[in-house]
Amino acid sequence: DMCNHSRESPHILTGRAMPGGLLKVVAGVDVKAGDAIDICYGGGVEGNDRFIQDYGFLDSSPEAYKIVAKKLLGKGRSIAKMTAAEQEVELQSLKATTLEEDETLLGNCSEIDERAALGYRIGMKHAIRRLRG
Repeated sequence: DMCNHSRESPHILTGRAMPGGLLKVVAGVDVKAGDAIDICYGGGVEGNDRFIQDYGFLDSSPEAYKIVAKKLLGKGRSIAKMTAAEQEVELQSLKATTLEEDETLLGNCSEIDERAALGYRIGMKHAIRRLRG
């Protein structure tokens, strides 16, 4: 690991993560010896769909879910576009349970993978509700 994720980080990662590529962290504020340096994974335009797949964690900020919800609703600016069919499949899968059912399941669940999946579903349902008003 080079840098941890923080959506509020003033620092930026630039370059290419590939053989022969060069990565550079550009400081957004003065950094003193011993300071932790975080970056915003995905350049601030990717959300929890990518974070859980690529990095194995969920960002707890509402924005990380809003980015994915916008993509599902066809309003996103993510690099990874979804077809209308993919959007419909995802939206239908979220309708398999209610928000209240997911929250109850989460309260009774101890398995870390299940908790992550339920947390994702709950976060997505909240974000979609907010976007749809």
